[in-house]
Amino acid sequence: MQKEIDRILIIRLSSLGDVILTAPVIAALKAKFPHSELFFLTKARYADLLRNDPRISSLVEFDPRGKHRGLSGFASLISELRSYDFDLLVDLHANLRSFLVRRLVKSRIKLKYNKRWLRRWLMVHLRFLKTKALRTVHSYLEPLQKLEVELPQPSPLIFLSRDDLGFSNHFLLERQVKKDDIVVGVHPGAKWETKRWDEEKFARVCQSLVEKSDCKIVLLGDAGEAKLVEEVGRNIPTDQLIKAINLPLGGVMALIKRCDCLITNDSGPMHIASALGVPVVAIFGPTHPKLGFAPVGSENVVLCADVKCSPCGLHGEKRCSKKSRFCMDLIESEMVIEAAEKLLQENKSVSKET
Repeated sequence: MQKEIDRILIIRLSSLGDVILTAPVIAALKAKFPHSELFFLTKARYADLLRNDPRISSLVEFDPRGKHRGLSGFASLISELRSYDFDLLVDLHANLRSFLVRRLVKSRIKLKYNKRWLRRWLMVHLRFLKTKALRTVHSYLEPLQKLEVELPQPSPLIFLSRDDLGFSNHFLLERQVKKDDIVVGVHPGAKWETKRWDEEKFARVCQSLVEKSDCKIVLLGDAGEAKLVEEVGRNIPTDQLIKAINLPLGGVMALIKRCDCLITNDSGPMHIASALGVPVVAIFGPTHPKLGFAPVGSENVVLCADVKCSPCGLHGEKRCSKKSRFCMDLIESEMVIEAAEKLLQENKSVSKET
């Protein structure tokens, strides 16, 4: 079978964390079919996550707001993909668009991952049922068993370019960050407001870590989170604070790579840090880790109050039905501080050994 698989297409259109979690599939397929050409189809906005991956032969960027807009644009994408004559197609999205690609693009072997939608629905709507926790990485790898692929350890991995690393080094050097400084990344935002831990608690965590560890705080946020970053960093001394707002994705990844740990809500940067081997303190509320999106790695700390009404949604987009968001309120600043300090100490010990 190895000689017969010359061209492979992997489909995962979005979102940031989900695209990162496909990395073990890339590794497994490339190990099984080392001489194959591996194509990856994703949305253009997430392409930088994979652009520097040496295992990917061609990155196909789906631009639904630009050249692939509307039916004619989607048709041009299908036409491009049909020209490659794939031997293996692996759909890791399993939505309407990926279904159409899967049906319309020629491939001798077609595989699709199981979203476990029923089990996730039960977790959200029948929370009293005891269900086994899911791991999205395992679900992505599962279809490959039909190919007798040797499955790797399910830890995601992303690659950084020299330009991204150079940007990060220059960015931090301009802000007086030295090579031996302790750097703590903090991402107080999330796509949905319900997934955001209280900004006052984030602020207390930052202030405490600066006082106890004499660390530099890198506050990360996109353009819409600029006000949030300002509020969290308001009382941090200016020489200890680095604001990283609305930076290019490659620059964000390189900055996270420099951090000794990252404190974050359930969000894309959480998965970036995990993929780069940066220890994470992850705060979960309306989205529960058992849905399958907890950071991968034993060195990470996941804080979840595990209240009866959680999870209340798959992605955290629903408004809280309670008077108090106690799924978040029960996670205290001291819990996050303790977890971060432990990771920093362990990271320091590892650095000394190596």
